[in-house]
Amino acid sequence: MLGADRTWSPEQVAELFGDHYGDNRSRRFLGRDHGLVEFFWERAGGRWAGTHFSVQAHRLRSGGPETVNRVIRDRYGVFPGPVTFDEVAALLAARDVPLVEVPYPDEIRTYWQPAARIMVYVVAGADYGQAGDLYRVASSSTGIP
Repeated sequence: MLGADRTWSPEQVAELFGDHYGDNRSRRFLGRDHGLVEFFWERAGGRWAGTHFSVQAHRLRSGGPETVNRVIRDRYGVFPGPVTFDEVAALLAARDVPLVEVPYPDEIRTYWQPAARIMVYVVAGADYGQAGDLYRVASSSTGIP
């Protein structure tokens, strides 16, 4: 995400995305919401160690322009609404980036991109929005889909 990944500290992420965020913090865990993008850490050895990040694409359905962080808008432009999986799959296929469908026990279809260790979640039923819309993209700290 603009060069940031799960290894970045909370301070580094805030330096990139700015000070406008919401924290979900406990003594052991920290989740930081930068609108469309969230980063997560776990306290280890007295410091925050990154576990993963996610892009909450489903927020594009109901959020206004401010849902997308200013830094992301400046780089990629305005996100006018939901993004479809077909759009994403076509872009990845054009770059020879494979996705492998993996089972998921809900009205969501999931795809694994092993080289990037990324999961792609796609709406498959009415409970999560419009079928075919991108729901979420998340990194994995474990490499296990």
